[in-house]
Amino acid sequence: MTVHTIKQCRPDQKETEYFWKLFHAAQRNDARWHGSEISIIADELSRTDLDRNQKLFLLRAWQVLVDDKGGFGRFMGAFDTYVYNMQDPDDDCVAWKPELSKLLCDGQLLDVVIDAYQSARQRIAELEARTVAVKQFDDFQIVHYGGSEDYAKGYIDCQNNYNKALTAAGIGVKGE
Repeated sequence: MTVHTIKQCRPDQKETEYFWKLFHAAQRNDARWHGSEISIIADELSRTDLDRNQKLFLLRAWQVLVDDKGGFGRFMGAFDTYVYNMQDPDDDCVAWKPELSKLLCDGQLLDVVIDAYQSARQRIAELEARTVAVKQFDDFQIVHYGGSEDYAKGYIDCQNNYNKALTAAGIGVKGE
């Protein structure tokens, strides 16, 4: 068996500060609290010499930062939590703090890892059981929710995404 080690760089403190500045600038925009103004921005951009890709970039940036599509603030909060609690401050690549690495190497966290793994496997089994049960009542649920095509499409999309995630995780999908 061949083992490959990959080091992934992470943003340094200064780079992270720029992302927070970008996020806070978006928060100060009044549109964030009064609904989307993307159509107004699109109209303004139509009167510029920017090419299509530049306009698309600015519209997407507005949606992510000002309209809060994609949870940029949650992403930054999660990143900061990781850096503060897990990241080795002396390594510019993604690396655990030395004290966490030592606990893992000494086996002191093995029980925690095993418990988390077993809990995850149990939850996956529960979700698989619910998925099979839901598949049996597809027609009832669509009728119960008024026969909405939106609901049916959303349900199917959700089910497909769930099945893809299970398949990607190496878990067989029943009935597929």
